[in-house]
Amino acid sequence: MQTNYEILKKYNIKTPKMKYVKYNEKITFDTFPCVLKIDSDTHKSEKLGVITDIKNNKELQNAKKEILKHNPKTDLIIQEEIKGIEFYIGGVYDEIFEEVILFGLGGTFLELNKDITYIDIKAKKSEILKALKKLKSYKLFEGFRNYKVDINKTIALIKNFQKLLKEDISEIDVNPIIWNGEDFYAVDLRIKKGKNHKKFNKKTSSLFENKNIAIIGASENPQKVGYAIAKNSLSSKANIYFVNPKLKTLFNKKVYSLDELQNIDTAVISIPTNAVIPTIKSLITKGCKNFVVISAGFKESGNIEAQKELKQLAIKYNLNIVGPNCLGIYNSKYDLNLTFAKSKIYKGDIALVSQSGAVLTALMDKASAKKIGFSHIISMGNMADFNFANAINELNNQNCKIISIYIEGLQYGKEVLKAIRKSKKPILIYKSGQTKESKKAAFSHTGNLSGNYEMIISLLELAGAKIVDSIETLIWYKNIKEVFIVTNAGGPGTILTDLLVKKGIKLKDIKPYKKQLDKVLPPTWSKNNPIDIIGDATAKRYKDTLEILKNENIFLIVTPQFMTNEKEIFEIIKNYKNVIPIFLENVDKKLDVFDSLEEASKIC
Repeated sequence: MQTNYEILKKYNIKTPKMKYVKYNEKITFDTFPCVLKIDSDTHKSEKLGVITDIKNNKELQNAKKEILKHNPKTDLIIQEEIKGIEFYIGGVYDEIFEEVILFGLGGTFLELNKDITYIDIKAKKSEILKALKKLKSYKLFEGFRNYKVDINKTIALIKNFQKLLKEDISEIDVNPIIWNGEDFYAVDLRIKKGKNHKKFNKKTSSLFENKNIAIIGASENPQKVGYAIAKNSLSSKANIYFVNPKLKTLFNKKVYSLDELQNIDTAVISIPTNAVIPTIKSLITKGCKNFVVISAGFKESGNIEAQKELKQLAIKYNLNIVGPNCLGIYNSKYDLNLTFAKSKIYKGDIALVSQSGAVLTALMDKASAKKIGFSHIISMGNMADFNFANAINELNNQNCKIISIYIEGLQYGKEVLKAIRKSKKPILIYKSGQTKESKKAAFSHTGNLSGNYEMIISLLELAGAKIVDSIETLIWYKNIKEVFIVTNAGGPGTILTDLLVKKGIKLKDIKPYKKQLDKVLPPTWSKNNPIDIIGDATAKRYKDTLEILKNENIFLIVTPQFMTNEKEIFEIIKNYKNVIPIFLENVDKKLDVFDSLEEASKIC
């Protein structure tokens, strides 16, 4: 324990004056009040191993007897008592994110209050400040009653801790670290050593350079995955080569053997599991760098060694291997659909990445129904090689405007955070459930508080991703900052306002358009945003309003009234790109609109 405190001093983290004594040694101290506690990595208060507010050496002697009664033959620490606000700072080596700092209110009720924020050790000052603002107790840094904690000294403490965590430490737990009005003092400390960094496989070639594609396992059987992929690929501008030794032609195209192929850059593989690796090895000799392994039967079936071999091949030959057990990829640049999904894929600006094939299929179906388009699609599958960090880095260099990601489990969290920070495009993430991958250490407060869903989404959000609360938002999202609401009923307009403001969306000022709107709307219109065009609004009134606001983002609400012709209104709004239509209690379910204020608000 004595050497543990030395590591804090090495990184300019202050500690109180202290003295170490053996259990059988005479005990004295020269600074009061002081604290006596056992020299142990356990929770001292739970073992009746700490006594505070000792005022003199006589009380110190009595405290020693009391502590040793419950903790016989245990060495002791005498420590100057520091009074102030009790905080907590800890660090953990997490299996996903590696070194992570935890900071928040500390003391006896730390795990009960759980007022904790998570900070990556590579976070810069701005990201640390964002993390601190997540604390329920952040008011203490602005000034609360007679208390004010120096925000700059707090950031300096955390930056010192970032340096400290580069040491061989798997967990460190400082509780409390006390703000005494001038600085922080680490009062109690526990450390556990040992960690194991995983090597990240960076990519130097693009997954989406797809000019010459081999579909291995192309089939004439409509019940086979190889048939669906072959059929979906037919409209592509790329050169497609079907491969199946049992066929001569398919869809009026020649079918090749592996030996006949030359200069292949991308291969989609849908064949029995035991033939996948030999096929990849054969295609490597033909210059192939991109492999999309549709075939299942790897890690998800217990075939761990085969999946490891895929990764080893990727590292050795600098390959992109997507999957195995995935749905495929889509690249709008070449009109290239290398998936076995049934939905029609429209061209658009969204790059969609999903770990689950079932979730991806559902999103593609919904997108197709609403004619929402994609620039790229990646089904990640088992992620033997190509992972979320690779995907974000890749898509950041592609022609897309939004990167939408569905995540179940994460790998290489540090690299994911790094990729998010570097991204020039909005990144939306829906993270399902609480992760089972993260390490759950029982050693300290840090271990008990880390490795959870909250830590994962917090770190992703602090790095710059937008965490969404609905899977559908991944395809509906529009990067809107300010809007107009047009409605024929005041109540729904007010409700939608609340929903949008909570998401940080502002209602635009009506003043630039007020005079124009006065000319086309009845005198009783709201004169404000939301723009209530009154319950007797006809299709013409909607059209006149939209024409004035045609260059703005608009949420348009239609509630059923006697004079409301929904179909006519729908035909009008189809001509305005920036309109998000909400038809409440829509009588015609075929209309391509939102029928819920809550669902519509999720696109922001």
